[in-house]
Amino acid sequence: MKLILVHGNFQPGVLKKVAEIKTGFDPLSITESFEADLGLNFSSPSLFSDKRLVILENPDMKILEESLSQANPGLTVLVKFSKALEKSSAILKRVIEAKGEVFIFEESSQTSIFPFLDMLGNLNKKAYMELEKNYTEFGGQYILSMLAYFLRRMVQKPKTESGFIRQKIEAQKKNFRAERIIKLYRDLIETDFKIKQGLIEEKIGITLLVQKIIS
Repeated sequence: MKLILVHGNFQPGVLKKVAEIKTGFDPLSITESFEADLGLNFSSPSLFSDKRLVILENPDMKILEESLSQANPGLTVLVKFSKALEKSSAILKRVIEAKGEVFIFEESSQTSIFPFLDMLGNLNKKAYMELEKNYTEFGGQYILSMLAYFLRRMVQKPKTESGFIRQKIEAQKKNFRAERIIKLYRDLIETDFKIKQGLIEEKIGITLLVQKIIS
């Protein structure tokens, strides 16, 4: 079993690294899970590949340890946190003890993709031009990860301390009712699947997805 920890408050960096790791696995052999039923996710063999990836977001340490004891040798466990863990963190120590890989992403000035997300939130058609620039700079899988982040941002309470950013996001949420978010999430998952299966060209699929978001 292989352990990977990706953490930090610079979410674009976290999401980009997770997207990079996912490209090394068959999409059908990837499980993204929360804390429920982790033992089943860890112990069940893959029907599609000898390699299997389980992605856990902000897991509880006790449940994680119980599940890791059931893990199969061909399993890679990617633990993702939306904040930087303290050096005293039990999970960080556990990964280091297991000689796992650790990636940390702190706040950075390289936030050029956020104007694109703001254009989407405001239903601004200039998002198409911004997409061109971001696609060249970051690549398709990273943009898909950030589109998922964008949709989550439309339903979650902003974590930022900035009143201006909170107000901006709350204003954007008025353009995205819950049923629309659900449909867009389904469209995003379907687009990602089609791209990875070679059923649609990556850039075309992402462009069509952006069109659905701002239409």
